[in-house]
Amino acid sequence: MELPDVLRDHNVKATAKLLHRYYHERDKKGLRSTGSYFDEWAGRGDTANKDVITDSDAMAVSMLSVTVPAKAMIGLAEPETATRITDLLEQIPTDTALSSLSHDQAEALLTDQGPAALLWRELRSTKNNRWGIGPTTASKIMARKRPHLIPIWDEVIGQVCGAENSDDQWMNWHRLLTDGTGLPERLAEIHRLSEVELPLSELRIMDVVLWRYGKDQGLRVRRRRGRKA
Repeated sequence: MELPDVLRDHNVKATAKLLHRYYHERDKKGLRSTGSYFDEWAGRGDTANKDVITDSDAMAVSMLSVTVPAKAMIGLAEPETATRITDLLEQIPTDTALSSLSHDQAEALLTDQGPAALLWRELRSTKNNRWGIGPTTASKIMARKRPHLIPIWDEVIGQVCGAENSDDQWMNWHRLLTDGTGLPERLAEIHRLSEVELPLSELRIMDVVLWRYGKDQGLRVRRRRGRKA
């Protein structure tokens, strides 16, 4: 996965306009996009109840055009499952940016038996994916709980980045954020120029920009049977 052109230095001003549009543009009814409420809905997912997946998290995720199935919310609330999820979330910091981690620290959190990787599997890899949580929904749940560490994935973003699926996305983004080419600093400048006052994480800025750019380019979610994710 390579850094999309929209996030390179020469596009900072144009990219800031994309961020501004997402949070400030209104439709014909005078309403802002539902996604613009995701970050602060019900006190943010990474503050109150930071180690529990709540109904408010499911509502916030629905603002990003996906639904956490009712059977999933029931299943995730089962005592044994809820305890496992809380145990994993307690091991994942709320205020540590992905860009601040060393390679070894990122691997320990995000790969193999790391708590974030185990939580991803807890959300998704139940027998026959019995809860119906795909990679997009799982990423949005996890980004709600840990916005500084977990990037949102969907197929529009994947197409912009040239990624076929969500495999290795976390370590790929860590590589791009820490390769010395100044991506975290550009994201901060994009945020400043956008005049969006919400305290957005680097990953959320990136997500919004890539999604808004992809939609402007006419990219859509591709429905394919047997798609690897």
